Amino acid sequence: MIKQICGLFVVLVFGLSAVNTGCHRGAAGNSTGAPLEARSPSFLKKKLQAVDRDDIETMNAQARIFFDGNGQSIAATANLIWIRDSILWINVKKFGLEAARALITRDSVYLLNRLEKSYSVKGVESLQREYSLPAGFELIQSLVLATPWFFQDIPLEADVKDGAHRLSGANGRYAVDYRLDNNQFRLRKEIFVAPRNAQTVAVSFDDYKKDTKAGWFPYLRTLEAFSPETGELRIAIELNDVQINVPKSFRFEIPKHYERTE
Repeated sequence: MIKQICGLFVVLVFGLSAVNTGCHRGAAGNSTGAPLEARSPSFLKKKLQAVDRDDIETMNAQARIFFDGNGQSIAATANLIWIRDSILWINVKKFGLEAARALITRDSVYLLNRLEKSYSVKGVESLQREYSLPAGFELIQSLVLATPWFFQDIPLEADVKDGAHRLSGANGRYAVDYRLDNNQFRLRKEIFVAPRNAQTVAVSFDDYKKDTKAGWFPYLRTLEAFSPETGELRIAIELNDVQINVPKSFRFEIPKHYERTE
């Protein structure tokens, strides 16, 4: 279970939507109740691309995690450190003790399981295969920054769905779906579907707060994943104490007595 928590946390990096955790998502659609006026695809895409977080080089945060899957529900806390184009470091704690630690680089994923005194080392493409993601570290980085990931070969169409603006499209391998709210046209949900593998990953972004360096930034997010192999999984993460462009040191060492697993 610790492996699944870290694996999904790595993919999503943030998220929130656990059942019966006491956390509530904000409304993603029209707050006035009036019908939404459909916008053009170019208008909506420009609104999403207008979010500029290129000046963010590092991010540190604490988080509360809620995991729901395989008939179990788990709550934990975590710390994370992200450095642009370089690494994502995460540790997960339960009852104040570290249960797992993960390090993601541009080409590898390292995981320490403190409870079982074991570790694993895999290529970052393993995450792509397991969750049918269209990209590796670049996609993970976009999820850290809460910026949309666009396919160059998928033309997008615009309409209104479930009280929110929607951009959607598909190519031979993936279908994508982006939801934007009506007032500020902020990204509220991003969905990747791999029909051939019957896999779906959906990420929701909520609880936007104004940050002097990041602009309007979501502190509450949701990852919902489904595949025939794993069934339905949900990981929920509520961020707090977010620090931007405040460099912080991190450690990742594999103890000699730990056993390597696949």
